Amino acid sequence: MIDYVIVGSGIVGLATAYYLKRFSPESSVLIIDKAPGPGGGDSGRSAAAFRAFFTNKVNLMLANSSIEFYKSIQDRGFDLGMMFVGYLFLADKRLFNLLEDGLREASRIGLEYKILDPEFLASSLNVRVKVEDLEEASLVDVEDIEAGVLVPKAGIIAADKLVEYYYRSDLSLGVNFSFNSEAVNLLVEPRKQLGIEGEPFPWQDLRVVGVKLADGREVRASKKLIVAAGAWTWRITTPIGVESYSRPKKRQIFTVKALGDLSKTLNARNLNPYNISPFIILPKKIYMRPVPEERAFWIGVSDELGRPYEIVEEREPKADLDFYVKGILPVASIYFPELQKHYPHAMWAGYYDLSFDKLPIIYEPYESDLIISCGTSGSGIMKADAIGRITAALALGFDEVELYTGDTIRVDSLGVKNRVSGAEKLVL
Repeated sequence: MIDYVIVGSGIVGLATAYYLKRFSPESSVLIIDKAPGPGGGDSGRSAAAFRAFFTNKVNLMLANSSIEFYKSIQDRGFDLGMMFVGYLFLADKRLFNLLEDGLREASRIGLEYKILDPEFLASSLNVRVKVEDLEEASLVDVEDIEAGVLVPKAGIIAADKLVEYYYRSDLSLGVNFSFNSEAVNLLVEPRKQLGIEGEPFPWQDLRVVGVKLADGREVRASKKLIVAAGAWTWRITTPIGVESYSRPKKRQIFTVKALGDLSKTLNARNLNPYNISPFIILPKKIYMRPVPEERAFWIGVSDELGRPYEIVEEREPKADLDFYVKGILPVASIYFPELQKHYPHAMWAGYYDLSFDKLPIIYEPYESDLIISCGTSGSGIMKADAIGRITAALALGFDEVELYTGDTIRVDSLGVKNRVSGAEKLVL
């Protein structure tokens, strides 16, 4: 029997397996996934960016440690497509107020940031910073850019290459994989079976012993079953009465070529060593991620109130051009008018696995031998290494674990009973 079975071969499942084998080389580990290969779910649909900039100090610690680890991988010669282009918040008054907690946390641990004046932004980024006199600005309720907040320890990364790194490493460490294997039910049994018809009963001491697959097979774990299935975690756990404290929300990304004046924005000067645009965040949580190899921007929005928490399309979520035209363009084109001339030539969609406070959820409910690792809230790529360390440490029974940066964190601090305080305010 396998010691540890992990449901989900996304970036969190892969990182968890990596550290299970690093911390306990003698343990056997199996990852199962309904996709035909690793990273086939939302990890592969990510905007693939990173930032050491959060309003919650634990979120910041997780991101900062993971970024340092990824940098060490690339420095050792495994190309992750990692570029420290920076995050640039083009902040009106409301967005700047939201950023203040993040700025305080960054200052507390010595992370650098720069405040840029609107005139500099207008010349270097080709952005319209004075908008309040425009009728359309009043209509969509946006204001002048008060300042730019540039976070240098941030940038872009290739999600597929990061998945490849962990997958290759897992294979070399002896992790086994079973793809095209869809988990449909968790198996619950009494620790002491009595052979009585109707077991298990509520008065018995129960544990999760494994998972049943869509093809009828059962996969059992002798020590722990770990569910790291991202947006699908709640569907797997709620039928047995276990709450994931997270829910899925659809997110969409639209690719727009950097033509006309947008080419000047993509080729922005004096903002990073590459002389390309940083990852831009506009008011209303609209973002523009530079894709220099495509001469394009990936554009999306982190919307909140108004759309449901649900999985709309099961296998292959689709982006909706109407969402871009009506939900993103009215704001983005006020600051970058050239966007009105160039519509998306490609688009895709996935799901954010949003936790109730926008911090990861890592816990073992009811001492059941079930570990849940979910709720990455749109920042799974940038925090995956730290999340994997914590999840593996919890499964192995550690009280605390050391992150790559040397910071130590209690493994129950992202659980339910002893959870850290302070919701994350900056979800993108």
